[in-house]
Parts: sequence; C-alpha cells; structure tokens
Amino acid sequence: MKILVAVVALSLLAGCGKKPTAKDKKEDSGAGGVGVVTAPLDYLGAQGRAKQTAIKVTSLAEVTQAIQKFNAMEDRYPRDLNELVQQHYLGSIPPAPRGTQLAYDPKTGDVRFVRAAPDQPGAPTTPVQKLPGGRPLPSLPPQ
Repeated sequence: MKILVAVVALSLLAGCGKKPTAKDKKEDSGAGGVGVVTAPLDYLGAQGRAKQTAIKVTSLAEVTQAIQKFNAMEDRYPRDLNELVQQHYLGSIPPAPRGTQLAYDPKTGDVRFVRAAPDQPGAPTTPVQKLPGGRPLPSLPPQ
C-alpha cells in the first residue's frame, strides 16, 4: 500500500512529462506572441485602427441618416451623395479614412466604405513597411 501511494505521489509531482512547445510559449506571451519589445508599436497600431473604425462608423451613420431623411422627404433616393449636400441634408460629405472611399448605390440607398483603387484619392501611395515576422509597421495617428 505504501508503495502504491509513493508511486501516485511521484507521478503527480513529475507531471505528465510534456515539455512546452514553441506554440505554447507563443500563446503565453500575449497578443500575437510578440511580447514586450513591440508592445508600444502594437498599442499605437491598435489606437490607429480604433480611430479609423470610429471615423468609419460615425461618417457612415451620418451619411445613412441623411439618405433616410432625403428618402422620407423626397420619396426617392438621391442620385449621388453630392445631392445630399446641395439639398442641405448633409453639411458636407465626410472624408473617408485613408485608403478607403464611400460607395453609394442610388437604386437601394446603400452606402458603405470600400478600399480605394491605387489611382483614387485617399489610396496609400507609399509601400507598407513591415516588422520582422511579416507584420506591418503600424502608422502613427495624425496629430
């Protein structure tokens, strides 16, 4: 009986014998497995992405509301977004975040952000710099 207890105690102390793999270590080190070295860049990148998302959401809501008001008053959708400005339903067309543009469908009244073509205004013109490991270097938010 004492031998059985000793064997169980030793097996519990020894564990299952599984050594941690690189994947386990990567999961333990936080978001993306990059650790403390790139944490400031990760933070700035997340802050920039959050700002871009906030701009998209508020701009899209503003334009959508103006389209709905126009449709309610005029009983049709505007021919283009400039008509919203001309008829004073919208003060100005909100600027799209860098690399995107507003796409409007006058048949359905749907508006959304799409990636700008490289020759379109607002499209990124400089190549994206990358960190070691292939992750893009986050851009700093404009001051």
